[in-house]
Formats: sequence, C-alpha cells, structure tokens
Amino acid sequence: MPDDFSSSYVIQPVLKALHVLKCLGDAGRELSLAEISRLVGLPKPSVYKYLHTLKEAGFVLYDSQCECYGLGPSAWSLGRTVDPSLRVREAAWPIMQQLRDRFGETINLGVLHGERVVYLEMAVSRRALRLRATVGAHDPAYSTALGRAMIAFLPREQWAKHIPKRLTRRTSLTIASHQELYMELIATRKRGYAVERGENEAGALCIGAPIFDRDGRVVAAISLSAPVSRITPADESELGTAVAEAAQTISGRLGHAPMATA
Repeated sequence: MPDDFSSSYVIQPVLKALHVLKCLGDAGRELSLAEISRLVGLPKPSVYKYLHTLKEAGFVLYDSQCECYGLGPSAWSLGRTVDPSLRVREAAWPIMQQLRDRFGETINLGVLHGERVVYLEMAVSRRALRLRATVGAHDPAYSTALGRAMIAFLPREQWAKHIPKRLTRRTSLTIASHQELYMELIATRKRGYAVERGENEAGALCIGAPIFDRDGRVVAAISLSAPVSRITPADESELGTAVAEAAQTISGRLGHAPMATA
C-alpha cells in the first residue's frame, strides 16, 4: 500500500487526540494542561479541545483542585478489554453485589493512577443514607481505604510514587504525617485490609482490600463504605475479614493463587 494512500486517510485531529491520551497513560500520573502541551508539542488551545472531547467520552478525568488531567474509566475499561487478565470489573462485579447484599452497604472498586485512586465500579447501597462517591471520580490514594489497600501491598520502594510530598488534610481526621501514614500502611499489610475513618469524607468509614492478578501484582482494590454511625467498633473486624475474603475471591477469578503458608 503506497504511503500517500495511508496518510490521506489519517484524520489528524483524531490522531492528535490519541497522542494526548497516550501522553497521559505514559506519564502514570495526572498532568496539567501546560505539561501535556509541552510533551505532545501542540498549542494549549488545541490540547484543551482534545482533552475536553476525551473527557466527554470518559477517557479523561479533570481535577479542578489541582487543575490537572488523568485517565478516565473508559480508558481503564478499554485496557481490560485488550488484556483479559485485567478484566477486573467483570471478575469483581458479582462478588461486589453479594457483599453489598450481605451488609447493605456500598461496595467500591478502584485502581491506582499515580497518586490517585479512580473509582471503576460501585454496587450502591439501597439505603437512603449513603456516601457521595461516583463511578469515574477520583480521590487521593493516601486518604482512602482503596488507595491504602493497594499501596500497602506494593513493594515498599514503590510507595513514594503514589504518595504526594505534602499530605493535605481532607478532613480534621486525615493523616497528614508521612511517618504516621507509613505506620498505617504497615498495619494494613499486617492485618490484610485497610481501615479509613472519616479521613477522606467526614462521617464515613471505609474498609478496603487489594486485588491481585495471576502474577501476584496489585491491580485494584475493593472497599466497603458506610456512614460511621452504622458501624460499631465490633463490626470492623467482621467487615474487614469479609472484604478481604471477597478480594481474594476476585483475585482467584483473575488467576491469582496465593502462596501457601507453612
């Protein structure tokens, strides 16, 4: 096929938009408009239009607090389609529904993207009082049970990649000390699940556990979230065990076989 034939069928705006999307994926973190413009070598007004279009299609998320962009749920969904081992939602959804129906609380599924956790799916509580997170939204990984559950089970040398140099308080209860956060991550790894009490959203309690692929890599996490008024301290152990077991079941559906203990 002659070169001029193939180039004549290339839709340049689509090609440039895909370059913008690839730039976000390669970065592994959120980027500002100026950073993306510099990396792809395109003017900021043009990049803004491509980002806005990709955002409308769900491939990009915009964070107004840091004025930066990251991958959206459609991008993660496409990745799972390409690689069957990463079809996390399909493996997790029936387990999430079972857990939601058992306890009557919302079950979340999320993945790490840089310093943030992106919510891929939710089995929403049928109760009138429930939390405000939505599919496609994202929160700092360090202040969520989902994020901590994933970070804690990564190799220790990778933790800093997902934790900002400055920890900002989301509520009055948010851990804002790196030393305290690292101690909490160590405790999370020891108990097998993360617990977050009102640190990301006032009045909320979340318990999260990691999901592993066939190679033993952390690819996602699930969490149970509920108003703290509905969860007693005695409930936490039961919920933590149930969430961890559900995460293990999902991991098994992805081909993960935990190492036997002596």
